[in-house]
Amino acid sequence: MTAITFSLAALLLGAAIDAPRPAPALTDVRLFTTAGNVHAACRLQNAITPEMSEEIASGLETILEYRFQVVRRRTGWMDEVVVRRRVECAVRNDVLTRQYTLTRSVDGVVVDSQATSDETAMRDFVTTIGGVALIETAQMEAGREYYVRVRGDIGLMWRFYLIPWRLNTDWIEIPIAAGGGGARANRP
Repeated sequence: MTAITFSLAALLLGAAIDAPRPAPALTDVRLFTTAGNVHAACRLQNAITPEMSEEIASGLETILEYRFQVVRRRTGWMDEVVVRRRVECAVRNDVLTRQYTLTRSVDGVVVDSQATSDETAMRDFVTTIGGVALIETAQMEAGREYYVRVRGDIGLMWRFYLIPWRLNTDWIEIPIAAGGGGARANRP
């Protein structure tokens, strides 16, 4: 009898505990040069959680934020951040028309805005950055070493149902090749 009770309790406990979800991560991070500017592109995987999908479906504006930094290496001292870019991808679902309003802004300036009813297009819009201009190659000092740091900020999660906690990806660093751009992150 106790073995059956113990097995039933273990089964119920196992069903009550959620399976661990994969952590959000930046992938396909790359640098490229176009028209004398170094650009960065990336994809954020596992960012849209079931909770975030519920928020979007209910009509709440949901924002995924990407932070880009161009950093100059300095020996014997802390590295110097030369350029900072903040890209915000916002989505708002209009429950009546069943359309998503998508907005992408760089440093507070709207650079792209569109509407769609396709959920896959919405997910691609907020989780993929095709190219953000970071720095002109002419601004980079010759003979100096530069790299780009990238991080994704997903939003708040709640610890113990009381403490708001920022959910971020790890910083990824990519060296800028001589002549500006053309590099990929070592991670998947």
